[in-house]
Amino acid sequence: MTRAGVLALLSALVLGAAALLFGLPELFLVAAVCAGLVLLAGVGTLLRPPLRAVCNPARRRVSCGTPLRVQLRLSNAARRRAAPPADVFDDASDHPGPVLRVGRMRSGAVVEDHYHLPTHRRGWRDIGPLWLETEDAFGLARRRHLLTPHRRVLVWPEIADLEPLAETIEFATERRRHARLVWGSATDFHSLRRFEPGDDPHRIHWPSSTRYQELLVRRFETVQRPETLLFLETDEAAATPEVFEAMVSAAAGLAVVAAAESGSVRLLTSGGAEVRATGTPTGVLDALALVEQIPTGSRPAARLPVGAARMILLAVMGGTVGDSSLPLDRFGPRRIICSFWQDEPPAEHRDVLAIGPGESITERWEEFRMLRSGSRTG
Repeated sequence: MTRAGVLALLSALVLGAAALLFGLPELFLVAAVCAGLVLLAGVGTLLRPPLRAVCNPARRRVSCGTPLRVQLRLSNAARRRAAPPADVFDDASDHPGPVLRVGRMRSGAVVEDHYHLPTHRRGWRDIGPLWLETEDAFGLARRRHLLTPHRRVLVWPEIADLEPLAETIEFATERRRHARLVWGSATDFHSLRRFEPGDDPHRIHWPSSTRYQELLVRRFETVQRPETLLFLETDEAAATPEVFEAMVSAAAGLAVVAAAESGSVRLLTSGGAEVRATGTPTGVLDALALVEQIPTGSRPAARLPVGAARMILLAVMGGTVGDSSLPLDRFGPRRIICSFWQDEPPAEHRDVLAIGPGESITERWEEFRMLRSGSRTG
């Protein structure tokens, strides 16, 4: 019931009491009319509007800080009944008011609209439940009806915008040494060979077959680059919550770079969590959206996965490299470490990027790229 409805009901009670006290039937009639209007308004709002709703987020995953667009489609399924004006409320909205306002909808009408929800934190972002609030024509009664149930969308961490590193001579040599060729149906042409029973006739190279008077087929190759191991330190003693969020953002940026470079990235945390993504970094970004810090010493130290001797290491940690529970020295020149410091960072090395408090990971990464490529002097 609205404020106007409460005032109308109180007026009806006061007028009814005055009519009984002074014996005035006119006041009793006015009181009955006021009470009847409030009763009719309450009964009218109890009827659910004949609306069908479909609520869908524009994306199943969104990066932290990017507004989440929610699309809503309303249709009046009644044959002869119009839906009154109403307001749409979202319990997950940060604002107390309605997220959408819907006008009067005639029978068979369809309305499509959208609204945005902020994404301040990574993790699960709730959508709804959505409520449809209706009000009578006199503004005496108001009631909410459930429109759509609760849904969730995964919010990725803020992905740091990092450019791929320019390969140095020793790094490229190490990458080629650990790469291997796999014969298959790739698009990279390698050589010609004699036709064998069972070969695809579409692979016959007719100009060469005519020249050498025998059937020759194309041979293809696929270069499998070493997998990238992305290590994230999650101990509470290593970083404050604010620094840890910056570390997760840096890890997300490195995951995108690694997936584009090697095609396969494996996430390993100091808490023992391990996730692998091939082709796209979606699986790793999903895990980074839900990763949390753990108490120091609450879990055994992380172990290197099988085949780590052939992997390229990208590590994100807090403090000194020597305090890591992972044997980082085993990777030799095949490692890059982003070390976040809570105070003034030390001088960085060729494979260690030291990031101090308040420094931008994107700017420091660009300086690190220039240092490794040899274009920065002094």
